[in-house]
Amino acid sequence: MKKRCNRLTANPVYRLYDLTMRIYTIFHFAASLRLPWRLPAFLALWFLLLTVPVRADDPGQMIAPCLACHTAERICRNVDSGDAFWTDTVKRMIAKGAHVGPDQVPGLVALLANPDHAEVRRLLDCPAPGSPETAAAVPTAVILGHPLLMILVLLLGLWVAWQGVNRARFTLLGQKVAFNWKGHTRYGLVVMALWFVGAVGGSIVTDMLQGIPDAYELHGTMAKIMLALIVFGAATGLYMDRRKAKRSIMPVLHGAANMLLLLLALGQLVTGLVILGRLFAS
Repeated sequence: MKKRCNRLTANPVYRLYDLTMRIYTIFHFAASLRLPWRLPAFLALWFLLLTVPVRADDPGQMIAPCLACHTAERICRNVDSGDAFWTDTVKRMIAKGAHVGPDQVPGLVALLANPDHAEVRRLLDCPAPGSPETAAAVPTAVILGHPLLMILVLLLGLWVAWQGVNRARFTLLGQKVAFNWKGHTRYGLVVMALWFVGAVGGSIVTDMLQGIPDAYELHGTMAKIMLALIVFGAATGLYMDRRKAKRSIMPVLHGAANMLLLLLALGQLVTGLVILGRLFAS
């Protein structure tokens, strides 16, 4: 995605400030590795001399320390994250050497966490959440790749789950049914791996799209729960496959976790369709 140009980042004084901050960060890391201290010290002095002071009454200059380490797009993505998120973020900025005084912290946090976000969006030229401008910046193939892959994985997951139900019928109910042990294990791991990849890929696409934070919130929360269940389901499945024995508790926990995982995947299909509908709405 191309970086947006605005009057803040086009300011030559800010560009000098930004370059200085980046060089300072690099040599601060070099100093932590116990390299010769004179050059990092000289650059630190250069940083102190050239840094533009941050005034609490100027929102444009208040946001400048954020842009030293984060692109405008990244701040736009997180502009709806709330007070707690930005408080922790500003603390990390200060810990990493950002030029923000203690008296300026409340004003900076208040600016970033402002419920209407109008000032930050205006300064950084952020697109409106879910706007066509945001979606158009990402190729349609990239947007559709994640949901299409997840639908195919869901279909395979339904087959794997059916095999698990047959195993439960045989173990718990004593019914004579066919159970494809190798297929259940092999394709179950494939489903788990693709779900994990899908969660990572989905987060990347979400970052690229930036918008519709309220629609992403539920989708992202469910994905995080799924990641924990994926680890549990894969670990217990592999353990039972490698060490075959008569068990009563682990198969039940394994099956229950994976059924919950499948239900969440079905829920993700619904929330994902909602997101796609809003992205491609005219």
